[in-house]
Amino acid sequence: MLMTDERTHMLVLTGDAGIKNATEVATNLRQAIENHPAVAIDTRALSAADVTTVQSLLAARVSARAQGKELRLLAPLGGALQAVLSEAGFLTPGQEHAAFWSEQPDKPAGH
Repeated sequence: MLMTDERTHMLVLTGDAGIKNATEVATNLRQAIENHPAVAIDTRALSAADVTTVQSLLAARVSARAQGKELRLLAPLGGALQAVLSEAGFLTPGQEHAAFWSEQPDKPAGH
């Protein structure tokens, strides 16, 4: 499901966003970034996620930044993504991408 407003495009990830559907997830992320200056991702409807999901989201973040665009996750995170982040240590203090997973909007490095 896709929703838009004038500034931010909302991409709702649903179902299984793990390795079986990694190509589809990556394609949806890429298209949203290519077509909009700002993208907000809603992960609450995910039924499954794995480290591939995390990698896809981080790659999309890097791609958006490289294009001068904004990519952020809406809070609260979906339970499936939250579980993967916790189990894999992505939420530990000092982790490089910890701010991306929090409620704070994605900000350029150094800000």
